[in-house]
Amino acid sequence: MGRGHGWMARAAATVANFELTEGGLQRLELGHRVNNPASGAVARAAGFIKEGTERGKFLIDGQRIDVDTYGRLYTDPLPDVAPLELRR
Repeated sequence: MGRGHGWMARAAATVANFELTEGGLQRLELGHRVNNPASGAVARAAGFIKEGTERGKFLIDGQRIDVDTYGRLYTDPLPDVAPLELRR
């Protein structure tokens, strides 16, 4: 039900949009294991820009894992995804 429908990209974009426009933040960072390309697709769809790869950042089950790092600034354009409705 969840995969392939864009829910995570919409959720990530909604939170990032709010924090960078109304929340007062100027920068957000997002990282994911390089062996999880679906997370990279979510990051890019949510308006994050890949800034690099941090080698051996995570230690998982005794093995060092590389992490792709993305950033988004308050000056970046809003992503082209429909945000979710925020309720306060």
